[in-house]
Amino acid sequence: MLLRSILMLDDSAHSIALGTAIGMFIALTPTVGIQMLMVICFAFLVRPLFRFNQIASLITVYVSNPLTIVPIYWFDYKIGTYYVGGSLTQSDFARILEFEGFSGWWETVKQLLLEVGSPLIIGSLVVATFFSLATYPIMLRLVMHFQKLRPAADPVETEAQTVVPSKPADKEQNAKSVHLHSS
Repeated sequence: MLLRSILMLDDSAHSIALGTAIGMFIALTPTVGIQMLMVICFAFLVRPLFRFNQIASLITVYVSNPLTIVPIYWFDYKIGTYYVGGSLTQSDFARILEFEGFSGWWETVKQLLLEVGSPLIIGSLVVATFFSLATYPIMLRLVMHFQKLRPAADPVETEAQTVVPSKPADKEQNAKSVHLHSS
């Protein structure tokens, strides 16, 4: 469903693929709850340098959602433990990520930073970089392929909308036509 929504966007293949890669990077970092805001802020900050399809980014951040957040962040954490160590079990990690409402979300963010901080952040940067770099060429090819398959403007509609100049009317015909219509 997400992929179809991205492939249906009307923009250049590069812009859509870049937007998807940026959204993938943000989705795989421990920023749940502010990911859409991060896409908008990032777009604003890089606007003088380059542009990307923000809709593709906003759709892609939904890769991390309530169903996928524990496996994604656990994977990030495990990758991070190769660099800085860590001793949480998966059940401890899942317990930290259980929250209700905004105040629960804020407490979860604080716990993530204090108890899981370094391994989670380092792991997420490694994982997010890898997957966003892989996402760009894959999406570029998919979007280019999909755009080739998408039919161009319907030729019948194009002909119907085209204005073809007619021959100049002779003056006698115009005079007769005006006389007939005014009677």
